[in-house]
Amino acid sequence: MSEVKSIKDQKLLYHLTSVENLDGIFKDGLKPRAGLSGFKDVADAEILKKRQALQLDKYVPFHWFAKNPFDGSVQRNRPEAQFVLISVYRSTARQYGWKIIPRHPLAGDSIQLLDYEQGFEAIEWNVMSSRDYLDPHCKSICMAECLAPGVVKPEAFFKIFTPSEEVDALCVAKLQAADVNVQTSVNQRMFYQ
Repeated sequence: MSEVKSIKDQKLLYHLTSVENLDGIFKDGLKPRAGLSGFKDVADAEILKKRQALQLDKYVPFHWFAKNPFDGSVQRNRPEAQFVLISVYRSTARQYGWKIIPRHPLAGDSIQLLDYEQGFEAIEWNVMSSRDYLDPHCKSICMAECLAPGVVKPEAFFKIFTPSEEVDALCVAKLQAADVNVQTSVNQRMFYQ
């Protein structure tokens, strides 16, 4: 049996979105919330207000692993919706100067918006790897974010993970219609069922 890599040593970042948003994403890229209109929002409205006050709506948020507390909350609150995970290489984030918040951005009174290298070292990886969502500190660390300061074009995507063959086929059809070349992969374990 192969040993599972720690979250720190993995290579990807993940952005959860509704299938309903894919046409716009494939056409224009993943945009910061401040630059969006006419899309299916998946996040909590109260949290969005706080993110806007901190100007975090000017970034596209990614998480460090799939099935994090954010993903779970969104999928439980919208059981009828279909979701995909858009992934990018962490090396892309490093190369293009993305920012990092080493814990949930709304945990506590202030946020730490750090440069990639400094932020990466500031994350409590051992705490994150325990994934104990009943522990508030761990849950906050598990929602650390890597933030793209602008549009993330489909050319930067590594792969789109889907929860089923049905969603995968829909995603592939949308990719073809938009003339975008990104791999897809069905992986149910990356989604809450």
